[in-house]
This record gives sequence, C-alpha cells and structure tokens, in this order.
Amino acid sequence: MIKAHRYKPTIQHGLIWLVRQTYGRWLQWAYNTSVQGSELFERIKPPFILVGNHATIIDPFLVTTYVPYDINWIASDGNMRNKFMRFVMIKLAGCIPKSKAIPDIETVSWIFEIIKKRKGVVGIYPEGYSSWDGSSNKSYGSTAKLFKTLKVPVVCALSQGAYMTKPRWSHTRRRGKILISFSELFTSDDLKRLRVEEIDMALNKAIQQDDPAWAQENGFSYPHKHGAEFLELALYACPSCGALQSLHSSGTHLTCKSCGFTTAYNANGSFSILDKGKVDHPLYLDREPDMKGQAGSAPSGNFFPSIREWDAWQKAYLAKLIDTVYSRDCTKAIFTDDNVQLLKGKRMDTMRRLGRGSVTISSEGIVFNPRRGEKPRRAGDIQFPIEQIDSPGVLKWNHFEFYDGNTVYRVKFADRRASGRKYAIALNLLLQNHNP
Repeated sequence: MIKAHRYKPTIQHGLIWLVRQTYGRWLQWAYNTSVQGSELFERIKPPFILVGNHATIIDPFLVTTYVPYDINWIASDGNMRNKFMRFVMIKLAGCIPKSKAIPDIETVSWIFEIIKKRKGVVGIYPEGYSSWDGSSNKSYGSTAKLFKTLKVPVVCALSQGAYMTKPRWSHTRRRGKILISFSELFTSDDLKRLRVEEIDMALNKAIQQDDPAWAQENGFSYPHKHGAEFLELALYACPSCGALQSLHSSGTHLTCKSCGFTTAYNANGSFSILDKGKVDHPLYLDREPDMKGQAGSAPSGNFFPSIREWDAWQKAYLAKLIDTVYSRDCTKAIFTDDNVQLLKGKRMDTMRRLGRGSVTISSEGIVFNPRRGEKPRRAGDIQFPIEQIDSPGVLKWNHFEFYDGNTVYRVKFADRRASGRKYAIALNLLLQNHNP
C-alpha cells in the first residue's frame, strides 16, 4: 500500500535534540515566546496527537521546542519536491507527506503506524495551511473521523501572536509577544463517547484565534519599519477605486497605483487611511469604506480593523466581478503576470521546468504563453480548461500550484511581490461556479 521506502518517515532523535537545544532556543528568544500548560506532558505520554491553529509557517518549529517528545508532523508534499528537502523532512524530521496526489489511505496508514506501532506523536494542523489574515480557518472534517478511529489523547497547542510576529505574506520578523498554550482537548474516553460531529465542533472551537483582534484587545504592538511590505501577496483589490492587481507596498504603507488610495498598516494589525483616493472607478461595487480622514492627512480615518475584513470584502467583490464582468467575456483576463516559470511534476518527484513566459487566468481557465524560443518548443499556448483544474493553492509566499489530474503544475514568479494567492482565490471562485 504505502511501503515505498522514500515515503517512510523516520526521525533522527539525536539531531532533533540538537536542533531543539540550538535553533529551538534561538526561536524562543527571537520570537519572544512564552508557554502555558506544558506541565501536562508530565501526565500525558505518547502515543497522542498534537493539534493547533496554523498562524504562521514557523508554527511546527515553535511548538516542537516546548514538547519533550519527537513529533511526526503531517506536511504538504509541495515542500518535498527536491531530493534534499525530501531527505531532510522525511528521513531526518519524520514528516508525513500529504497532498491531493497522495491518497488519504496512505497518509492515514503512516499515522496508524506511528501511533499504534511506534507509540509516537503525530502533529496535525487541521486547517491544512497557514493563515493569510491571522484568523483560524475551519478544520477538515476528516480530522475528527481520524481522532474517533485512533482513540488516543489529543493535545491542543494554541498560539497567540505568532501571525503578528511573522505574517505569512511578510519576509520580516516583528518583535512582539507570542503565547503558546497547551491543553488536553480529548481523552481516549472522550473520543469513545463523542460523535464525530461533536468532536469536529470542539476541535474547531479549540483552534479558533484571531491574532489582530487579540493584539488590539490586549494592547500589544508589533512594530517594524517595513511592516506593510509584501502585503500585496495577500491583498489584490483596492477598496477605493476597485482596481485589481494595483496595490504596492512600501515601508508601512500600501498604495493603489491606479487611484492613489493609501493606507498605513499599523503595529496592531489595523489600517488607517492616509489618502482616500477616488471612489468613482468603473469597477467599483457596493463598498464605501468609512473614510473619516482627509486625503494627505494624518492616519485618523478608521478603516478595516484587520486584513480579515479587507480579505472578506475583496473575495465578495471578486466573486461579483466574475459573475458579471468576466462571465460575459470569457476571454477577458482576471489576472495576468509576465516573466513567470511553469513547472510540472508528480507526487514528490523533482519538478520539470516547462518554460518561462506569461500566465493568465480567465473564466475559461489558465493559459501559459511561453516566450519565443522557450520550452516547450511547439506552437501555441499551454491551456488548462477550468473543468480540468483541481486543488489550487499557494506554497510558501507566492508559488501558485494547481492540479490537472494527478499532475501538479507550479507557477513561479520572478517578481517577489507578484501574488500567487490571487490566482488561487479566483480559481476557487470559478470552480464553485463551474461545480455548484
């Protein structure tokens, strides 16, 4: 079933101990972390499952420094598509690969082996990916079923402040405060007694966290002179003029190149308006922000309290555009970027470069137009009709990935500020319309 040797997760215990004592201690200092409830590990011994909210890509490293047992983390195989990372993550750190191309039965089989046979610890982030806006996403329903089947204790590691310290879209670390709280979410008896629906409800409640709201309520600040830079990886629509793909970050400011709208990203995760721009753009729909400040004035205007509210607005806005503007003209580009690489792969195999060119998404699907002389050396674009595309997502900061059958394609942008997320959001909206 799963006994391919390269997929077998193994942990080098001595190496993990050394990393804890060196890199782990540096992480605790650099991110100003504190912990509550870690004494429960004196009572709860392996085997057990560790879950938590996925606020930032460094979550597993931070949590591991406070758990006295080795953890086999479930991780996306997108991080394992070269030989070195595959070796480090699977053979040294004991990660269990998971993706659309790896059947659930294989992943579950490895979990069972580690829990039941090796009497180990499995780490799971039920949301499936780290948060873009600092608030928790809903867990996959299959996680509750897994808990019910395994019937081993489940420990929750709730992190607060991790997103504010290192947002997914940012390349900079901000000095602030992170609190990691451990609690026993389910005992073995709980899992025998509770229904799957009850387990799922309790799990989602336990991992709920809104970091910007938490920071604002508690008066915490996470300042950085480049605090807004790369925010356009998460935000792609101007709330003043409605232009798409027009935002540019610099320092602590985010500006629309189309209308001049400018907002400051504050140290507590909120926004303040510096320049309200214009609101008469032909694409503008149904949203007039509360712009109390005047253009060019100090940041006194109350705006979105966090990225979560801005993101909710832009998703609804883009959905309306797709239903109206882009559905009427199926060839009209929703987003387009030049100077990108297209790569192709299967499972965890090293990806093969198909060429460099431009990528465009419309309501018909995705089109890659290779530059002249670039591979593949054949006439015409590479087209992916919407009905063939599945499982769009973002790897790391801005690598856009999607599947065609069991083949994965990755779009890599030469521009570090080019958002892969905007393609994933648009594609998910198009797929919802195509498969209602």
